[in-house]
Amino acid sequence: MSAELAVAGLHTGYGSSIVLRDISFEVPTGAVVCVMGRNGSGKTTLLRALMGVLPIQGSVHLGDRDITNWPGHRIHAAGMAWVPQEDAVFASLTVRQHLEIALGAADVDEGIAAAAGLFPILGERLDQPAQTLSGGERKMLGIAQALVVRPRVVLMDEPTEGVGPLIVEQLVAAIARIAARTAVVLVEQNIDTAIALGSQAHVIEHGSIVESGDIGDLHDRGILEQRLAL
Repeated sequence: MSAELAVAGLHTGYGSSIVLRDISFEVPTGAVVCVMGRNGSGKTTLLRALMGVLPIQGSVHLGDRDITNWPGHRIHAAGMAWVPQEDAVFASLTVRQHLEIALGAADVDEGIAAAAGLFPILGERLDQPAQTLSGGERKMLGIAQALVVRPRVVLMDEPTEGVGPLIVEQLVAAIARIAARTAVVLVEQNIDTAIALGSQAHVIEHGSIVESGDIGDLHDRGILEQRLAL
């Protein structure tokens, strides 16, 4: 299975401070690859670097295209989307307006219908401002904004953090559906959620990958619990 995203020898950081060292992994279409690690290990920095926010040494390929150090807008146009950990919504804009902005020149009706199919509650809230949505619904809207343009790769940063169990179940089901047609890089601290969704896991400590492999095997051997313990 060919890689949709291939990262090789990535080094990055902030100014003269190196945060990540020699990060390498691949993500094929139809797979969820989990990036795990304790707080401060560099997980979000990795996603920022992949989206062109930070300069890197090494290489990043999206399919057969070398996108290393491309600007973020060009990376997005090439087919990579990012769902940040924090809310990516504007309080006064409606759900429909958020989706219309994300869709740009694409078929708006089709895109909104796809978002409502993925998250039916958003279909019921189309004309409500984002400030009236629950935290879980805002997470859904952030994911929907990233997906309506049908990206090749989706980067997700802690999508289930801070929401209740019922919303987590809906998010997990939606991410599983997404992964059937795209490649997903999932930063996720919850081991049960990661196992439910992921096929492979890479554990980062102090800016380097220290464990990689089948996520079920890493769990069965107690490695995830050991590495992620506070």
